[in-house]
Amino acid sequence: MAFVTVEEVATRLGWPLTPEEQARVNAFIQDCTVLIEDYCGKDFERREDQSFSLPVKGGWYLEIPPRYTAFLTVDSVALVDGTPVEGWRLNGSCLVLEEGWPESGYVTVTGSWGYPVPPAALKVATAAEVIRWMAQTPGLAMERTGEREVELDTSSKPQSLSAAACQALRRYRPSAGTVTLRREGP
Repeated sequence: MAFVTVEEVATRLGWPLTPEEQARVNAFIQDCTVLIEDYCGKDFERREDQSFSLPVKGGWYLEIPPRYTAFLTVDSVALVDGTPVEGWRLNGSCLVLEEGWPESGYVTVTGSWGYPVPPAALKVATAAEVIRWMAQTPGLAMERTGEREVELDTSSKPQSLSAAACQALRRYRPSAGTVTLRREGP
């Protein structure tokens, strides 16, 4: 799912796009969507009744990666061989199993996660990045009209998020925090 449409980018640019420009904008939108999800470490697209696998290493809790924790609901948990795991509960971003998870292997978690409606900041950041990428001329680092100066860029830089986009997306990135641990019993 893209955060912005080709038509919305064209509206922000203020002129109609040629078919070649539309194809280029569409590709940039897809690239930017991937970069944003990677930068934020989250799936912003709503995923319904899908599965992901997690490695188990024993213990009574199994941490779920931040990518899956936005609006997460878990329907079932099963071992790799398909055997359902009973007695688990979702506690924040962990699956807790009082009798303990297996010492090795994987479990398959089935559920739904992701934002029902992506935050508006994603649309703004995506549109701004696509417009910025459209304005760049590949292989050209600097161009001056007066006194005619051109500097060619020999490094091949892939698309990347600007500092402004990273600043706008900062609130959607995982942040460092503290975890309070308590020992129960004597």
